Amino acid sequence: MKTSAFILAMLLLCAFQFASSLRDKALESLANAERNFSATSEAKGLQQAFVENMAEDGIVFAPGPVNGRKLHAEAPQSKALLTWYPVYADIAKSLDWGYTTGPYQLKPSAEDDKIVGAGFYLSVWRKQPDGQWKVAIDMGNSFSPDLLKEEAYQPAKAAKKEKGIKGNLLAADVQQVQPYHHETLIYRHGEYPYKYKDAVVGPSSTVTYQLLGYELAPSADMAYTYGSYTQNTSKGEEKGHYLKVWKVLNKKWQLVAHNLVPDKK
Repeated sequence: MKTSAFILAMLLLCAFQFASSLRDKALESLANAERNFSATSEAKGLQQAFVENMAEDGIVFAPGPVNGRKLHAEAPQSKALLTWYPVYADIAKSLDWGYTTGPYQLKPSAEDDKIVGAGFYLSVWRKQPDGQWKVAIDMGNSFSPDLLKEEAYQPAKAAKKEKGIKGNLLAADVQQVQPYHHETLIYRHGEYPYKYKDAVVGPSSTVTYQLLGYELAPSADMAYTYGSYTQNTSKGEEKGHYLKVWKVLNKKWQLVAHNLVPDKK
């Protein structure tokens, strides 16, 4: 009897280790897709990089949501050099859907060392039928180049296998008090992104959201939502667009990343 229990325990351990290995490899392939995206920008220019790496229905913001591949295919060629790298990344249980985020920098050209633009990007990726990763939606938030700093890659650890309900996600998306948890990444124009646990003042609950679109991972444990927002500030009403990445934690949808970008900066 003890021998049977031991064998069962070993089989379960092997199955867990195999699943963990598959996840680690899939997550690394996602991070490498992001690194290759940046490498393509450096080698072929940012327009061609977006054309090659955006999904056919992939969305970028200019400032509202538009088809990213079409936007960059029709844009005039630029000598500007845009590069970036992933700092945080996570992948859904289905291993075909995930997000990456990290700092970017912009130079006038490859020959110019001066950084004229900087910020943090937030990208959601979807694996295509041919096995390639493509960007489903992308939004960057800018800040002063003086705030740039080197960061080490921090892939997310596997979480419990939990599924979320679409209706609950859509309801959570538009509520004024957002469902943050301590690791939620918060992006605001002009600021380096910070985690909710490090916030000096709690994020504002005066934002009104209008949902424009969403997508759930096939495993229903991760999702993104995007739309427009309005917020009353000391300078008057601010209008802009948002991108949020969600994950099911403790049986409910919670924010992984919350990005607000004003239309006028």
